[in-house]
Amino acid sequence: MRRRRGIWIVGLLAAALGATAVGVHATSAAPTRARNFASAFDKTYSCRVSRQRSVRLYASVTLPPVDNRPQPGGLFVTTGVRTVTQNGTTTTVSQVSLQATKNSLRIDTKSCRRMKHQIPLNPKGLPSPPTTVTPTVTGRVNAQCATTARVLVRLRFTQTNHTPSHAVLAIRNENAKSQPVAFFRWSPSKLSVYTAKSCG
Repeated sequence: MRRRRGIWIVGLLAAALGATAVGVHATSAAPTRARNFASAFDKTYSCRVSRQRSVRLYASVTLPPVDNRPQPGGLFVTTGVRTVTQNGTTTTVSQVSLQATKNSLRIDTKSCRRMKHQIPLNPKGLPSPPTTVTPTVTGRVNAQCATTARVLVRLRFTQTNHTPSHAVLAIRNENAKSQPVAFFRWSPSKLSVYTAKSCG
């Protein structure tokens, strides 16, 4: 890997639980009889960031089950602005998340609003080469990045039978310069990650 990443086990569990508990499903086209129905999603959101002015990014490929529990790959963007409490446990809500499972897209519409303007879906302006992740190489990436008070998040992905198969995710500061923060190119079997120097 290009740089050492922190491992946030608690943060990951919080992100996953938050993404499961809150959000909206991706909009899909009219039902079809085809067995391998394919559709696409491409939207940009403006999301509030916590007072600490940083976002947590987590991404992984699909890994072998642990204790007979699946470990689907996914993407999580968590800005730290909202938490939920369920059964006495408080978890941090992920603002944008996606996993290699059916109907997994979650958007925290209480913290993010849809934008008509699309930001570029490329790693221009970010250090290269990217960090490459596979099931046998690292498996996952964690990063925490300094940002402005709001970030722009654009997610584009394709899915078959409502299960995501490929995705690209771009994150930029929402300010006059619109500096790039991170760029992810994801599939359940391979992940390429570009992050700004402000990420660690």
